[in-house]
Amino acid sequence: MIKIVVLIPGFNPDKKLVELAMELSLSFVNEIVIVNDGSSEEYNLIFDELRKVPKVVLLEHDTNKGKGAALKTGFEYIHSNSDVNTSVITADADGQHSFKSIIDVANSSLENSNSIILGVRSFSKDIPLRSRFGNILTQKIFKTVFGISISDTQTGLRGISHETLPLFISISCNRYEYETEMILVSKRNNLKFIEVPIETIYENNNESSHFNPLIDSMRIYFVLFRYTSASLISALVDYIVFIAVFPILKNILFSTYTSRLVSLFVNYSLVRNNVFYSKNKIANTFPKYLLLVIISGFLSASLIYCFHTYIGISIIVSKIIAETGLYFLNFSIQKKYIFKTEIN
Repeated sequence: MIKIVVLIPGFNPDKKLVELAMELSLSFVNEIVIVNDGSSEEYNLIFDELRKVPKVVLLEHDTNKGKGAALKTGFEYIHSNSDVNTSVITADADGQHSFKSIIDVANSSLENSNSIILGVRSFSKDIPLRSRFGNILTQKIFKTVFGISISDTQTGLRGISHETLPLFISISCNRYEYETEMILVSKRNNLKFIEVPIETIYENNNESSHFNPLIDSMRIYFVLFRYTSASLISALVDYIVFIAVFPILKNILFSTYTSRLVSLFVNYSLVRNNVFYSKNKIANTFPKYLLLVIISGFLSASLIYCFHTYIGISIIVSKIIAETGLYFLNFSIQKKYIFKTEIN
């Protein structure tokens, strides 16, 4: 039988968290893990009340470390103290997630193991502008750049299985961008997304939320664009070397492979460690990566030659066109075949 554990990170929460914990304690939920993320002393009474609620386990940070750090603290505790037949439901402490919504996600989690359950809100005109705009923009980026179709990218109400916890514990970021990273890590490891409609609750224009629209949005979008920055850096190195050696070698193929060789080690290190977070051995990934470089180098040189010789486009512009087209093919091959991570 699957055990349900609800995880709630809390920073300066109000009485609504106590009321929610009481409701959950009377349900089929087995345990409620609440992480006090360095709240101010004036909120000690709230946490004192939470300690008295049945099924509640209270974990604490000495200082405020961020929502992501609080979630990881909870994940580490649950992973160490629960068995594999455990489903974890994450929820927010600011009153946005009702008891009914949490139970709906929990029920879906019971029926869909090894999937990511997302409690999704409807974004009508009655929703605060900062929440509606931020979610729509992120939704478009997810779909366009990463091929992920999710209607609510910023929901904190999620259901995940015990066996996937190590994937999320290993994420390095600690604040609101952490939840964006969770989605990308899930996609990278071929986890299925299942959406469950939930109540959309925004009291007092969502003033209780600790989300900073400017700073935290920048963190989220930095996570998204970081995935293209590694290739852009490597491409810049490749272009500079190509431009430098072509006048000397006067051969497109030799110049292409020379620039590829220099940028190869830069790109391999970046994509392995900062894009795909691959844990696979270098001995397994590098030969396949090197083969891809050789093949794509030949294709690039061939395209450059055709563009330059038969169409009359300059060498530099021809290279930009060729590399742009090959970028998406290379990225797809690296993600699906070279740096693919399997869940143990």
